[in-house]
Amino acid sequence: MRLFTIPNYLTLLNLSCGVLSSIFIISSNGNVTATTVTIVMVLMLISLIADFLDGMVARLMNIGSPIGKELDSLADCISFGVVPGLMVFAMLNHLSTDFIYENENLKIAAISLFGFLIPAFSALRLAKFNLDEDQATYFKGLATPSNTLFIFSIFSIYYNNGQIINPTVDPYLLIAISIVFSILLIIDLPLFALKFKGLSWAENYYKYIFLIITLGLVAWLQVASIPLIIVLYIIISIIFRKEIIK
Repeated sequence: MRLFTIPNYLTLLNLSCGVLSSIFIISSNGNVTATTVTIVMVLMLISLIADFLDGMVARLMNIGSPIGKELDSLADCISFGVVPGLMVFAMLNHLSTDFIYENENLKIAAISLFGFLIPAFSALRLAKFNLDEDQATYFKGLATPSNTLFIFSIFSIYYNNGQIINPTVDPYLLIAISIVFSILLIIDLPLFALKFKGLSWAENYYKYIFLIITLGLVAWLQVASIPLIIVLYIIISIIFRKEIIK
């Protein structure tokens, strides 16, 4: 059994970036700066790229293995489970102090812990994915990288230039997001994967529609477009459900 292969190195890079992101978020103690957001963004992008490449390289080199599959899930649980959970925890911890008296620290801690629904449900989602052979061409439930992108976009907007840019946001909105997206991770909702068997419009029209609208949103709103893109992704998947599962 070979442990040290190129795909596994890529997976370990993904995991390492997730660990570093966690350290930066935890060490900020809720007072996240623009520099921290930028560092976490770069590390997250490296994780996403490494996660995309490890499986592709394994297939190209014909060296896929059970250990590589398990290692990939463990890395994803850190980078796309623990990290977004810590992002929500940091925001809730920061927001809660504005809504709860300082001497009620237990309530603040309890509210902040809602962020850890995401790592728990991400682990369930990854375990389910490993055992479900139907998810070769499409996903059942929201993939952990997509969930992480959604959470990061809120994290980035919230800590934009080190300032809260939307004072109307309260902890209960973030709690609702944590609950809803935790459910989306494990629900049996068919969501399309951006995999193309061919380039014809007839076979991939809903994917092309998604990509065209996505490019427009990114050009218009940059990072702030990500929540809209994830919602669009879910809506298009629901509309074209029959085409996705056929």
